Order: sequence, then C-alpha cells, then structure tokens
Amino acid sequence: MAGGTLRPTARGWALLVSGAVLSGGGLGLGYLAPGALGALAFPVVALAMALAGRLPPTRVGRRITAPRVRAGEPVTVVLDVTARKGTGRATVAERVTGVGAPVVLPLGPAHARIRYELTPQRRGVVEAGPLSLVRTDPLGLARAVRAADDVPVRLLVHPRHHHLAPVPAAGGGGRDTSSASVRASEGAFAGLREHAPGDDVRQIHWRTSARRGRLMVREHADSAGTGMTVLVDDRYGPDELDLLVEAAASIVRSGPDVPIELRLAGGARSPAAAGVTAHLDVLAEAVARPGADFPAACAGLRSAPTGRAIVLLSTSAADEDTAAAMRPLAARHTVSLVGLIGPGDTGGGGLAPPAGVRLLRAADPAGFAERWNESRWWAQ
Repeated sequence: MAGGTLRPTARGWALLVSGAVLSGGGLGLGYLAPGALGALAFPVVALAMALAGRLPPTRVGRRITAPRVRAGEPVTVVLDVTARKGTGRATVAERVTGVGAPVVLPLGPAHARIRYELTPQRRGVVEAGPLSLVRTDPLGLARAVRAADDVPVRLLVHPRHHHLAPVPAAGGGGRDTSSASVRASEGAFAGLREHAPGDDVRQIHWRTSARRGRLMVREHADSAGTGMTVLVDDRYGPDELDLLVEAAASIVRSGPDVPIELRLAGGARSPAAAGVTAHLDVLAEAVARPGADFPAACAGLRSAPTGRAIVLLSTSAADEDTAAAMRPLAARHTVSLVGLIGPGDTGGGGLAPPAGVRLLRAADPAGFAERWNESRWWAQ
C-alpha cells in the first residue's frame, strides 16, 4: 500500500495456513466438507483486509514541554494530529529511541491532540517519533499501518547529580582568590603558561614563545587559578561511564561561581565560558570511546588553565592509568584530585598519591559525594 502497509496479522497468517492445510488435505483425501471449510479462510482474510482499509496521509505537529530534563524527571510530549477523513477506528503508536532499546508506545485512539508523558531513567539522548497510525479489522486478522508526516523531537536527558560542598577558587600556591585582597589585584600579571586551545591570541608572549619553541601566553590574576578543570575517562561501557558522568555532573553543579572546564578523554570538551547547561549537555551525550588515549588526555592537563584539576576514572582502571592521572596533577600549583568510582576497591590500590594530589575512592556517585563532603579534600 502506498505510504504504508496492509497485511495479515499473525492471527490472519495462522488462519490462512490452517485453511490451506485443511483445504488441501480434505480435497486430497476426498473429504469435500473439510476442504470447503478450509477454503473459506481465504475470503475471510481478504474481507478483513478490506475492513482494515487504507489509512489516509496524516500530518503531526510535535512539541515537548522542555528540551532538557534530568534523569528520572518527566516531560510531556504534545502531538497535534491533522488527518483526512478515514482514520476512524485507527489507533496511534509512538516510537521512542535513545536510552536503551527502541520502544513503541501505544497511545490509544487517534485524536486531534494527544498528550503523553516520558520519564527517562538514564541520561542520554532520547528521540520521540515518528508517530504511526494503526487500524485492524474487528477480528484482528489484518492490520494497516501508516507513518505520519512527522519530525521527531530530540530530548537531552541530563545525568542525576548529588550535592557537593563548593570548592573555593584557588590561585597559585593554593590561595583563595575569592578573598577581597586577591579580587583587588585582578588584572595584574600573574605569569606565563603554555598555550591551550581557546586562548586569546592577543595574550601570546612572542619573545618567550620563540625562545622556548612553543607558544606561551600571559596569565593575569583574574584568570589564573580561579577555576577547575574536570577530565572524565570515557573509555568504559554505559554502566561504568554513567557512574563517572553522574559524579562529573555533581561537580559542575557544585560551584556556580567557579568557572569549570569539562574534558572527556575521547576529545569532547566544554570550555569554562560555556556554562553549566552546556557541560551537562556534553555529559548527556557522552558515549563510550574505548580507543581514547587516556594518558595523552591526562598529559594535556599540563597546559590546562591553572587552578584545581579533577580526573574521574573507574575503579576497573589499571594502576598505570591512575598513575598517568596523578603525574600532571602533581606538577600543578594547587591541590588536585583523582576520583576512582565504581564497585570494588581495586583501582589505584597500590599507589600513593604524590604531594598536592588527593585520591578519593567510592563505590557510586552518592558515595563519592559523601566522601567529598566529609573529607573536604582541597583543605587537607
């Protein structure tokens, strides 16, 4: 059928097969009554297909009450259905893909306006649509299906988060740059550091860059050490990655006054200027990157803006991965953190963190938040 399908249902096919067996067997053995009875299956299914009929073209206008939600929170999808006459007895079904296996939601009889609620339980990207019209005959022997002229909507499901005590902004040597004395000196020259993507080219110190053979940029007291850099190891499968992403979401929401740069080992990055919502979007869309060069991502922290750095990796990570995370953090001028999250207590078990680096282990993001708040690792 143009623009859709019209075919027997499983029940209809079963009737056709049974009719064929009964008709062929009865006629072959000379029993006319069973043969005639079996032959009736074919016109019955043909009549059912005529009753199911052809469905007319249908247009759908679609909107959702929020383009972003947190995992576990509901969102309402509103459908405005415009169809020609001929949709009587039709029901509608919505295809939803994204988190987990695709599902088809039966939404009942077709109406001009349909509302339904989605409550995604895991972070990720959910796509609602397209809508399909479905009609069957009264006996359920035939089924007509037609997809609507429809544009699916995209919903970003942000990770859950837990309350974390805010970390004070720290400058070189661990100073609290939120103090009045430091704020009074904002704009003063603070030193040079290696150029990082996104730096203003006007701050490049060309004489020093030529002498060292790599680009060096000026830093000032208003940008030196006032924020944090968070690196998430995204080489793991969905279950392990979800734990790390949830912990990262808690961090980026913990200090709205402290600029945070978010990095994923697989290459995704959200600069500090992007803000919390952009960070959560990146975390919602994060997928496993098993081929990511995690040691290189850790080494990149050497050129990250000064301030605290936090590396999140799974307890299933090898000791050499934990060591790769600790090395660049030890070279920074502020206390930084390596977080090992996941069941068990194997990750980094044989490693002692160097000076200026704290190691925090937790079985899940809730435990990570609890240990963060209890230890106040930045003040140790």
